[in-house]
Amino acid sequence: MTSLVLHARHATFFALWLFAIFVSVFDGYLALHYRSTLETDELNPVGQMLIALNGGQVWYLLAAKFAGTVIAASLVLLIHASHPRWSLPIAAAVAGSQLALLLFLLLA
Repeated sequence: MTSLVLHARHATFFALWLFAIFVSVFDGYLALHYRSTLETDELNPVGQMLIALNGGQVWYLLAAKFAGTVIAASLVLLIHASHPRWSLPIAAAVAGSQLALLLFLLLA
């Protein structure tokens, strides 16, 4: 590959990677912002369980969201370092699912 194409692939990968992280942080912000009603509004069964385990508080849920974001972002970076050809489609899939989440959060 030429240097320009390789640079474009890396830039696209990092843009998708950062977008996925942004959506995750925004989701966490919304959970914190709406914490007073999240006990009844949370749709994810795992999220509901974490809120219930924490006595109606959102801190376990936020910790799980943070850990999941760090783990997922790290794994995608590791894939990018070890298998660069696979990293762009994987980052696109992750960013696509995060886009669906973002649209759900904003429009639902």
